[in-house]
This record gives sequence, structure tokens and C-alpha cells, in this order.
Amino acid sequence: MKPAPENIPAPFAPALPALALLTTVFFANFLARTLFGPLLLPISDHLGRSLAASANLFVCLSGGYSLSVLGAGFVSERLGHKKTIVASVACIGLGLLGLAGCDTFAGFAVWIFLMGAGAGLYMPSGVVTITEITPVAHWGQAFSVHELAPNMAFISAPLVAEAFMGSAGYPTLFRLLGAACLLLAAIYAWRGPRTMRPGMPPVLGNIRVIVTRPAFWITVLLFVLAVAVEIGVYNLVPAFLVKEKGVDRETANVLLGCSRIAALAFLPATGWVIRRIGYRRTLALCLVGTGLSTALAGYGPLWWSVTMLTLQPIFVVCFFPVGFAVLSLVCPKATNDLSVSLTVMCTSVIGAGFMPAILAWGGETFSFALCFLLFGIAMCAASVLAIVRLRIPEQA
Repeated sequence: MKPAPENIPAPFAPALPALALLTTVFFANFLARTLFGPLLLPISDHLGRSLAASANLFVCLSGGYSLSVLGAGFVSERLGHKKTIVASVACIGLGLLGLAGCDTFAGFAVWIFLMGAGAGLYMPSGVVTITEITPVAHWGQAFSVHELAPNMAFISAPLVAEAFMGSAGYPTLFRLLGAACLLLAAIYAWRGPRTMRPGMPPVLGNIRVIVTRPAFWITVLLFVLAVAVEIGVYNLVPAFLVKEKGVDRETANVLLGCSRIAALAFLPATGWVIRRIGYRRTLALCLVGTGLSTALAGYGPLWWSVTMLTLQPIFVVCFFPVGFAVLSLVCPKATNDLSVSLTVMCTSVIGAGFMPAILAWGGETFSFALCFLLFGIAMCAASVLAIVRLRIPEQA
């Protein structure tokens, strides 16, 4: 017997062109922020500051990002999600052009804060656009495609950074990427998908609907742990390889970029894994695997560390498609953009801001290997306890 037509989900293919453009925008957004990890050592030397002091730039970046992502609802309520995404890419481009001509730490801090503020406008509107243009049955696949962007940025950032450091220098890289972002903003304004639902401003009544749900806070904790590895640990891998494994900076950046390639092969399969074992088991697999590979990355010979650093991104990048799908399920649909804003604000401040600074301080004071070990163990324990308590609606 054939299934009733109303039970057959709408096809996924018609959403792919718009999804590809969104993924390109997300790639530019993520690449602009990811470059500062591979460039941390040369920027520290250029500014005449220690590694730990220069790592405070991550706090400035995440501070601008967090404030912006929290207030993105005010912008998208007035401009709509399409124009908000255009404004986001344009602000990133202007921030990069400002950084290209900056020679002081204070100037860097101001421009990187403004660039982060522009980047923060994207994610809430991007998630709403994905859920609007994609049938609910294909959300896992759609977010898997979207999450190709950060992984491609993680691969290309150290390679691009090293290529420019060996030739024209990072100011030229900032200028070219800034100009590319401005061009991409114009393309999205011309061809980007338009959504019907306006943004939800972060007023107290709207926030209360979300923060009174325990499942929301559990999901936030899982995101914080994942982002702390994806961005916090990633940004410090070159310093770890140089200072504790005796690798030169050029080789460290090449190893960092190559370590992310394997994840590209696994990420598209995340939607299939979700359908086979469900959201809860997929969350546990991704986060426990991330914690174990992080804990084991610090100690042992170089080949062992590189192997663990190759396994780690396979687990962590596969978390985000299931994570965003679960976040969309545990919060009311009308609050998707605001729930994403609140989640990303928490992950940006803690996972992408304070964690790199804390790990940089711990690495200089004690050792990066010890920091990775302790953080990986803590991540495994916290993830298991949180997932056991997570309640996912039946429609999942």
C-alpha cells in the first residue's frame, strides 16, 4: 500500500540553491573569525604582547558577537531576516578592512569587537531561514549542509593564513576577505531567500517563554561544551604544537588545517545517523567522542596527538546539526531566532571567549596537555549527566 500523499514529506532538493547561498555566507562569517587562531602567534609578535595577553582579543571578538546575537531580534524585527543577513556580512567586511590598517592592541580590540558584532547578527536569522525554506522532515540534513561552512573554514583558515604570512602578510589577507564579504552582501541582497516571519525581539516576556524550559538550559550547556572545543581548543592547537611538540609554526598550521579534512566526509551523514539512532544517542556519541579525543590529544608522541586532533573534529562538527535540530524542537517554533540568540550568546561568551583565554593561561602556566586532559574529562562527565536529563518532544 502506498503512503497517503499527506504523509510524504516535501522534497529536499528545491531548498538546496538557497541553502548553498546561506552556507556560503556562513563560511565567510566563520572564516573571518577563525583566522585569528592561526594568526595568534604572528599577531602577538607584531603587537609586542604575550600569548595570554593577545588571547584577550578572543574575549573582545566574542563580546561583540554575544551582544550582537542577543540583540539581533531587534534588528530582524525591523529589517526582516534577509536584510539582517546582508547587514551582517557587510559589517564583517568593514571590520576586516579596519583591522587591515591597525597597528595597536587597542585598535585591534575595537575593530575585532565591531567585526564580532556584525558576525553575531547572522546566526538567529540564518537558522530561521533554514527552518522556513526546508521541510521539517529534512531539518537534520539541512543543518548538516549548513555546518559544512565552519568545517571548511577550519580547514582553510590555517592554510590561507600561512600562505599570506609567507608572502603578503595578514593585512593583505584582511583586505581581500573584507572586499569579498562586501561583494557577498550584495549577492545575498540580490538572490537571497526571503522569509515571512519577522524577528522576535529579546524582551522579557519573550525570553521568559524560553528560559523557563529546563530542556533549553540543558541544550545550552551542550552547545557551550561543543563550542569550547570547536573554537577554544582549535585556536590554541598551533601554540600547543609549537611550544610542546617542537613543531615549527608553518607545519603546525598545515597540520591544523589537514586535521579537519576527515570531518567533511562524516558531516553529510549526520542526518542519516539521527534517523537511525535518534537525537539523544547522536548527542551522546558526538559529545563523549569529542571529550575523549580532546583528553587524549595532549599526551603521547606527535603522531598520536595529530590522530586525536583528527578524530576530535569528526565528533564535534557532527554535534551542531543535531544540536540545532533539538534546540528548534525543545523551544516553541515562533521563538526559534530568539532561542538561537540566547544559546549562541552563552556559547560565545563562555566557549569562544573565556575558554581560549583560560586555556592559553593554563598552557603558559602549566601545560596545554594537562588543560586538554582535564577539560576532556570534565566534558564527558557533564555531557552524560545533561543528556540523561534532556527531554525531547515526541515529534522528534
